[in-house]
Amino acid sequence: MTSTHYFLAVPIPQATKQLYLEWRQLVKEKLPFKSWVHHEDYHITLVFLGDAPFSKIQEVKAEMKRIANKHQAFPLQLKGLGTFGAKESPRIFWSGLDVPSELAELQRDIFDACVGIGFNMDKRPYHPHMTLARRWQSEHDFPYKELSKLFQPKEELLTFEVENIVLYQTHLNRSPKYQPLSIFPLNQNG
Repeated sequence: MTSTHYFLAVPIPQATKQLYLEWRQLVKEKLPFKSWVHHEDYHITLVFLGDAPFSKIQEVKAEMKRIANKHQAFPLQLKGLGTFGAKESPRIFWSGLDVPSELAELQRDIFDACVGIGFNMDKRPYHPHMTLARRWQSEHDFPYKELSKLFQPKEELLTFEVENIVLYQTHLNRSPKYQPLSIFPLNQNG
């Protein structure tokens, strides 16, 4: 029996996904990663839940409705590129973002609610990002100095309104592998 995983995330608008897809096609040869994330799987994780029984996922859904109604929609801007792992051979390549206080507060409320439901949450500091690729595969070091030349989109193309939180389920044997299960609209009343 294969286990499935769940996580809560900020979805990325289609126009932004398309921008990164077009950019990836231009730089893929210069940045040899073992795997590039399918553009339909782009997201910004809020919390990773892991495997969970149906009853716990139902509790998460109830809490998410409450939390989403408490938080207002807010703007977000993807900004810059970076990596996790060894500097010369990173394991994760990502697009970063300016972290507005609204995102930090939303993530904290979701984290606390999930702890209250009984999930064992990752205690490391929250570092929001959008994963682009995994596992550097080259005999050459990762080209940090060239990144700013490789990616120069207009800022307005990377700015969008966060209007929803999505509960995703992971299907490791598919591509794209993240299936949206439930969408929780943030409060639109200013």
